Amino acid sequence: MKTNKFIYLALFVSLFLFLFPVQSMAEDDNLGYSVSAILNGKQIDPEKSYFYIQTTPGEQQELAVTIKSTKEAPVNVKVSVQDAFTGNKGTVEYTSDKELLDSTLTNPMSSILKVETPKVTVENFGATEAKFTLTPPSESYQGVKMGTLVFEVDDSEEDAGPVGTEFSYRIGILTSETGEEYENSQTLNLLDAKSMLLRGKKMILATLQNPEPKVLSRLAITAELKNKETGKVMKKEQVENYALAPNSKFDFEMDWGTSNIPAGKYVLKMVAKSPYNDWQFEKEFTITGEQAKSMNDQSAFKIITPTWIKGATILCLSLTIGVTGTLLVRRKKMEAEWERRRKRRKRKKKKEGK
Repeated sequence: MKTNKFIYLALFVSLFLFLFPVQSMAEDDNLGYSVSAILNGKQIDPEKSYFYIQTTPGEQQELAVTIKSTKEAPVNVKVSVQDAFTGNKGTVEYTSDKELLDSTLTNPMSSILKVETPKVTVENFGATEAKFTLTPPSESYQGVKMGTLVFEVDDSEEDAGPVGTEFSYRIGILTSETGEEYENSQTLNLLDAKSMLLRGKKMILATLQNPEPKVLSRLAITAELKNKETGKVMKKEQVENYALAPNSKFDFEMDWGTSNIPAGKYVLKMVAKSPYNDWQFEKEFTITGEQAKSMNDQSAFKIITPTWIKGATILCLSLTIGVTGTLLVRRKKMEAEWERRRKRRKRKKKKEGK
């Protein structure tokens, strides 16, 4: 029992650390600044280093983050807000691309949190504040709103060279009206199943959706793809510890590999389980001949046989067939000769017996 409790505690702590990264930076502290949240009286859990804010419909709040300089030279910092979504490996990630957000997500964090200081300059080991205005929807909402504050070096006015820095600090922000448990979503939908070329790979994609304003955590998925006509299992995939952001969707990936993908009708079966619910899905889809040819031809991951190997293979096969044929002909001739000699000997013995 103690071992099980320790495992659950470790999973719970690791999930929190992943969902709300307080700082994301290079291994050496070379960004020239650091950030820390200034928690206000609406903080639901004062022990958290990220924002976990209780909201009242339509009631504005002012939030602030301290940005401290760690060097003498001025550092220009860009400040922005990103929304939570589910990455293709079943992880909670953050983005400013609205196309990645699900249709069930209303009033995302980026729409209710305004950055009052989108650009900040800190220098000479000093400190300044980045300010934000949080304006929750005028009507009550269920669950949580999830996002992150991003602080990155603004090198737009400097010569960043051929490659600019991609490192940044992040502070998670979570809002709720009630402060109730938010990692217990109990709804999962299979929206679509299809095949397509993704990142140069032939993929089978199953679009899964968490329509609840809560995190769907500790999700285990087993997927099986069958050819409908033959019943043959073509692919299997099994994953554990997936986490889906509130009101999000993602494409569960099944990599076809290097072999050609054949046209035909397929059936995708999925079994998913979380600590709060379990689901079974089945979806039929078709891969047309044109789709299969396009994916097979354009895939960057395929077995390509050089022309010389093909030629050498054909030559070896031809020689093998020729030699085998010659040996068979010689064997037949020899067998015929042996049979004639045997008959002559037999006739000779009969004559001598008379």
